[in-house]
Amino acid sequence: MSNSPSLLAMFKFVFGKVLTRRWLLILNVLALTVITLLQFVVPQIEQYIIDKIIPQQNYTGLLWAIGGLLLTALVLGVFNYLSTYYMSVMSQNAITALRNQLYQYLLKLDTTFFESSKTGDLMTRLTSDINNLQSLISANMLNMVGNLFTFVGVLALIIYINWQMALAVSLTFPLMFLVYRVFRFRIRSAFLHARQSQARMSNQMQQTLTQIDLIKSFNSEQTEAGRFEKLADTNRNDMITAGRNQAIFSPLIDSLNYLGIAIVLLLGAYFIMKGHLTVGALVAYLSYVGMVQSPIQSFTRLLNQLQQASVSYGRIQSVLDVTPTIVNVAEPKPFPTLKTGIQLDNVTFTYPTTRGKDDPTVTLNDVSFQIPYGQTTALVGQSGSGKTTITRLIDRFYDLDSGQITFDGVPVTQIDLSDLRQHIAIVSQDIFILDGSIRDNVLYGRPEATDDDIWQVLELADLAAFVRQLPDQLNTQVGERGVKLSGGQKQRLSIARALLKDAPVIILDEATASLDNQSEKAIQHALNNLLQSRTSLVIAHRLSTIHDADQIIVMADGHVVERGNHETLLAKNGTYTALYNAQFE
Repeated sequence: MSNSPSLLAMFKFVFGKVLTRRWLLILNVLALTVITLLQFVVPQIEQYIIDKIIPQQNYTGLLWAIGGLLLTALVLGVFNYLSTYYMSVMSQNAITALRNQLYQYLLKLDTTFFESSKTGDLMTRLTSDINNLQSLISANMLNMVGNLFTFVGVLALIIYINWQMALAVSLTFPLMFLVYRVFRFRIRSAFLHARQSQARMSNQMQQTLTQIDLIKSFNSEQTEAGRFEKLADTNRNDMITAGRNQAIFSPLIDSLNYLGIAIVLLLGAYFIMKGHLTVGALVAYLSYVGMVQSPIQSFTRLLNQLQQASVSYGRIQSVLDVTPTIVNVAEPKPFPTLKTGIQLDNVTFTYPTTRGKDDPTVTLNDVSFQIPYGQTTALVGQSGSGKTTITRLIDRFYDLDSGQITFDGVPVTQIDLSDLRQHIAIVSQDIFILDGSIRDNVLYGRPEATDDDIWQVLELADLAAFVRQLPDQLNTQVGERGVKLSGGQKQRLSIARALLKDAPVIILDEATASLDNQSEKAIQHALNNLLQSRTSLVIAHRLSTIHDADQIIVMADGHVVERGNHETLLAKNGTYTALYNAQFE
């Protein structure tokens, strides 16, 4: 993506949303046409009053002319209102559509994209950057289009009236264009730096506000405040730089406009003294010159908005240019009815962020094993051995470098992505709780379920008794990230959510690692309910929790080094035995 997207591409992108409701655009164009035509009438009335009515002392004609002028002003006001109002409607519709498009596209991007992106920066693109594009669909912007037609028409008229004065005024236009060319790049560069520093501020705010407990526990409020202050100062300086360029640019354009008016007054006065022009004609001519200069003045006033919009468009387009790679094949298959289970054959995988480097870390290397249907398979091993990576590959957050993962013989890449994930439920040590009610959290994977369904899974998750004693029961608000719940309660809530999803494949990724022994024992009953009659893969930190697993796969450095049940692995006196003994020394 180019760092300097063209204005034409930006307008095509934005107005593509406007054209979905053409009738609003047609109404605005009609209103602007009427406004433009009426603007031609006012100078003619002024000229008629000065050249005809005043010399003739025609009081009746004066009243009629003033009445016509007021009526014209009234009609202009009505059509300006219509144009402004319907432009606002059109603008809001288009911007909402753009924001929805960007948000939906973001949700479809691969996990790799989010691993390399800053949350605060993405939020800025969805909010401030989208808002900046709204200036392109404002009444001022559409008036700019109308003013261009006015510019051409009035320029032809003043050439017809007096070509000498028109030629003299036109000499200022190349100077304006030159000033615009010089400052366009300066202002855009300044606003680009300002948007980048604003995104860094958003990242800092997002990071600190979501880690407030860490900040307070380490007494680092002053440190974080100092970091934010530096970022805020950088953003202030960037905005001042942009403002300084704008402050130089606008007076230069105004000075060139006054130069044009001075030229008209000079030549007009000369032609009046020579008897070639009337005073009324000069007044009307000055009005027309103002109408010629108006589009240029409007454009210079909008330059600030255009450059901000251009920067924001580039930032938005850089997201839309990212192509997801984890997508469905041309004719995806439904998730199969499991009878044999899940098979990993010679799976090799390196994380995308390290691929192609001189010394990439191969996370999994030639891994093969089966997760039999209806049984519990446990994965154990030291941190970094590749356990969690296997679960993410089964759920197809990434695609393999080589090898294959199949569900009853159907490759994971051939299965419809939505259907695949609908049939897999994951409970991890990183518990994701919505800022809503208990009902909202349990229903997340199956929103059509009833309250009876919710209570049933809460019973199985050993959480029903706790919820019933709450004043608002299912409507109880849990707070952001579930701050009103204990660790064990949040874990039970995530188990209830997985139970309600009723997926045939269950993945437990160290689901009790963050709990104390007492809490873990209390939750183990809920986990047993969850795993009953399902094909399950369990990553266990505490080996005491997997004694009853049908098979245990032992991982080390991205390889499978041992497999068997608890008793047979202990008898081997190998890696599993070493891990087991280390926990009970």
